[in-house]
Amino acid sequence: MSRGQGGRPDSDALRQWQALQLSKLELELQQQALTALQQSSEQAQAGQALYQQLFELSPACSYALDRAGRVVCANQAGAALLAQSPLALQGQPFERYLAPEEQPRWRALAAALLSGGGAAGMDSQLFAAIPGACAVRLDARLDAATGLCCVVMAPQARDEAVPVAQLRLLAEHEANALETARMELARTMHDQVGQNLLALRMEVALLNQRTQPRQGPLHMRARAALDNVDVTLRSVRAMLNQLRPAVLDLGLQAAMDWLLADFRKRSGLACTLDVPDEQVFDCLDDGAALVLFRQLQAALQSIQGDAGASSVAVSLRRQGGSGGVLLMVTDDGAGDGGAAAGSGRRQRQALVMLAIGERLRSYGGKLEVVYGVGQGCRISMRLPGRRS
Repeated sequence: MSRGQGGRPDSDALRQWQALQLSKLELELQQQALTALQQSSEQAQAGQALYQQLFELSPACSYALDRAGRVVCANQAGAALLAQSPLALQGQPFERYLAPEEQPRWRALAAALLSGGGAAGMDSQLFAAIPGACAVRLDARLDAATGLCCVVMAPQARDEAVPVAQLRLLAEHEANALETARMELARTMHDQVGQNLLALRMEVALLNQRTQPRQGPLHMRARAALDNVDVTLRSVRAMLNQLRPAVLDLGLQAAMDWLLADFRKRSGLACTLDVPDEQVFDCLDDGAALVLFRQLQAALQSIQGDAGASSVAVSLRRQGGSGGVLLMVTDDGAGDGGAAAGSGRRQRQALVMLAIGERLRSYGGKLEVVYGVGQGCRISMRLPGRRS
């Protein structure tokens, strides 16, 4: 460093040296914060990809049909069995993929479901022109509220069909595996990313404190770096809450309060919770309570992303004398735009509602969805009481 008269450092050189040191410090802090944020983002994306893969790669061949018997959606296994892509199947009559001699039986089964509801099944044969056409087992169930017919089709090997009960056990296993993956990912983010960010914050806070008396450029940059670290920490906490909120350990009541408060903050929608009898939270065991929380979370995410609603009402009540619970989610959104246009709300939300319904059924529960024409939607979730 050059010196002026009297051996004192030249003021211009001193300022240049200080500016270089400030730039170096700022680059190091920004690099550390960006590295931590990138790691947390990659881990969150891995969790989302896992959730998508659990549905898309499920071996159960699943389809959702409208009242006219057209395919609304199908997973990868279902599309592959019919030698089509999921997109190509949309809007196609389901019966065209069955052998011509089997189509009248399918139409009769579908008509019975439309008139009486419930569930029905039949053994059938795929259309011979489909590569690898084989005998299949069809198990269908109609949701009278939504008008969607949910079909699971299983190829038969040696005249033996795969029981639907086994497929549901597989779905429950995959859901439990997803919950375990969420817990592991949340724990990793907390123990590694979160702790590293906290250590970084302590160092930056110390630098900010030491430079505060002079209020110079170094303090301003330290203050900015501290703000950036705080923003990153809040982002990581938000990711952790989406993976597995720590409030779940405090019980379903606290978890629902937190979920609705977070929903109001993120969506800007008015959201109320009505629980006439707080003892209803004691009706469910830990597993069923977690299932109900996750399905409420999925329903709220669907409303926020697709409903065009301005308010949401959530209520939780005991279900008569059965010892179970009834959770209702009602919104004032767009309702159903109509299947003819191919863009009705029920069609856009078909996969979400199908997943919620199957998860509830794995615990002996039931889903009912009622769409109004321009008058919103009511989602009813029923679960039985504690398992013996």
